[in-house]
Amino acid sequence: MGKKKNKNKISGAVKTAAKTEKKFANKLKKELASLGEEDIAQVVAQIEREEAKRSAAKEKDLPGPPSPRAYASVTPHPINNELIIFGGEYHDGQKTYVYNELIFFNPSSNTWRRVKAPGAPPPRSGHQAVATPANKGELWVFGGEFTSLSETQFYHYKDLWCYSLAENKWEKVVAANGPSARSGHRMVQLGRRLVVFGGYTDDGRECRYFDDVYSFCLDTRAWTKLAPSGRGPSPRSACVMVPAGNDELIVYGGFSRAREGRTERALTHADLFRLTARPDGGWAWRALAGGPLAPPPRAQLAAAVNTHSSRAYVFGGVTDVEETEEELLGEMSDDLRMLDLEAGKWHSVTLRSQQPAPGARGPSAPLVPPADADYAPDAVTVVTDEVFTMKLGGAAPAAAASPAGAAPARARAAPGPCPRMSAMMAVQRSVLYIYGGILEKDEKQFYLSDMYSLDLHKLSEWKTLGPQPPLPEWLGSDSDSDSGSDSDQNDSSSESD
Repeated sequence: MGKKKNKNKISGAVKTAAKTEKKFANKLKKELASLGEEDIAQVVAQIEREEAKRSAAKEKDLPGPPSPRAYASVTPHPINNELIIFGGEYHDGQKTYVYNELIFFNPSSNTWRRVKAPGAPPPRSGHQAVATPANKGELWVFGGEFTSLSETQFYHYKDLWCYSLAENKWEKVVAANGPSARSGHRMVQLGRRLVVFGGYTDDGRECRYFDDVYSFCLDTRAWTKLAPSGRGPSPRSACVMVPAGNDELIVYGGFSRAREGRTERALTHADLFRLTARPDGGWAWRALAGGPLAPPPRAQLAAAVNTHSSRAYVFGGVTDVEETEEELLGEMSDDLRMLDLEAGKWHSVTLRSQQPAPGARGPSAPLVPPADADYAPDAVTVVTDEVFTMKLGGAAPAAAASPAGAAPARARAAPGPCPRMSAMMAVQRSVLYIYGGILEKDEKQFYLSDMYSLDLHKLSEWKTLGPQPPLPEWLGSDSDSDSGSDSDQNDSSSESD
């Protein structure tokens, strides 16, 4: 008789993978011991246990805007005239600090308060948050990452949390078949569902980007993986995703890496897509052109939707300009643009205060037609925001034409946010707010804490709500500026969350 096959025999490939995993774990254990760090999964679990012990919410008034940070979430309060800030991180060149602070900003009184509520999530950055008015107000938070002080370890979350604004307490929502652990993804609300797209995960050996789409029903509290038809966005993180009504969303830009042989190449995207719910219950992707004023390839932009109109606004971001074997150089932007969600077309936004004096010409005062000027009628779109009717977009005169995709030249006549990436932005009651982000200066990265507002009815000028203090000392070397995580960022000297 022939020999019986051993059904329990393990293949050579599985054995090799197990050995590799064991070697990696032992190596990491030794590295952590030398740094005096605990395993990050144990740290996260311990923090969650400690937060669960809190019995009552505690509030504290703050003297001003929160400390410098990026990759936090800023969400319009669904009922009150407030903004809700959660999480984020700060890196000083040597260490990274990750937060789970829950902070409320009242624009009417220009006051800040911090709430420590029972059962809070562990600290995270690169997550996403959405607020809904249901049940007297809820804040939903999904995913993100936690980083050890030395940035030796990264922990990616796949958990979903709900904060009751009425009861001041957190709930960890357990639901099967949801997205895998990730950060740098995007999440929006469409009707009574949350939709999650993209993101990335990094286990220390391999970085993987996603193009999957999940829907979470707020009524049944169940996840569904969607299978849209049509060609959609390639895998990416740090993109813009905004809702366009209750059954559509739009995705723009983002960052990913593509393997070519034994090397990887950084990709910053400029494509634009619309995802639509079909009447038969399915979903479909469709590519959009974006129009002649579409931005160049860009990632880590701040984005927000004005719920009183069909317009989204994007600010800042970073565009890759040069890649070498050692670093990826990028150029940051202070560009503010508007996306018409119905037409899928981009428009430049020029504030009234940024217009030069009549007749001013030359390099020191570039010619920019005012927003209400009647020029290039075939490329101008008239938009109305209840109070003012303005004309946005249109090509500048030949003498002041800008490169393709670049923002029109303009005079910086009033204070406003400087070029930055990974800022936090929200629109509440037709006022746009920008807070924090990352500024690169002399190959060093500085986390910001300044805050600005812009009345979208008037589009007159930026209002400074919290000025930026003097930049802190950078504690790392210049070459360390690309050592940050990729939760919302590009792994580059000018793009590191």
